[in-house]
Amino acid sequence: SGTLGKPLEKSRTISDNLAESCGISRSILAAISQAFLPPYARPPDGAKVAAWRDAEASVAARLLRLSMAVAVGAALAGGALPLFGTGLLTNDAAVALGMRPLAAPLAIAALLTGAVTASEGTLLARRSLGALSVVYLSSVALLPFMLTRASSAAAIWRTFGLFQLIRAVAFSGRVWLPRVTAARSAD
Repeated sequence: SGTLGKPLEKSRTISDNLAESCGISRSILAAISQAFLPPYARPPDGAKVAAWRDAEASVAARLLRLSMAVAVGAALAGGALPLFGTGLLTNDAAVALGMRPLAAPLAIAALLTGAVTASEGTLLARRSLGALSVVYLSSVALLPFMLTRASSAAAIWRTFGLFQLIRAVAFSGRVWLPRVTAARSAD
């Protein structure tokens, strides 16, 4: 990022801070998943296991919907500010101009982060540490390589969006695919 130039570097820094601000509420929602789902890990003696699992899936689905609603709001804010609200963030016209191409990739990354954090929180609550470890280790190995190929701040955000898409699919698939497969085999 040192080769981007001062205005573009400042634009990237502002977009990083904007993304971090958009992500705070989603991180809280991941923590909420970890707080509310563990009681469902073991059904109490005498409880119907299927009903217990259905209740856990219902809570997880509500938390996912809540997380996605927050993510939509964050994506709208994250995309709108670089387009329409740069005056709130900087008075440097070159920096404001440099932020415009960051709007779409920032909004997409913010939206995908909602699915990532909700599913990640659910997997942590379920103690699916093996699945999480595979994605985390792959991320550590691949993301730096992917980022070295990014030649602009917008490319960095597109790379992060792709990174979040991969994580969203991996985490959400791990959360919901076994349930869908079980429902189909029950029919």
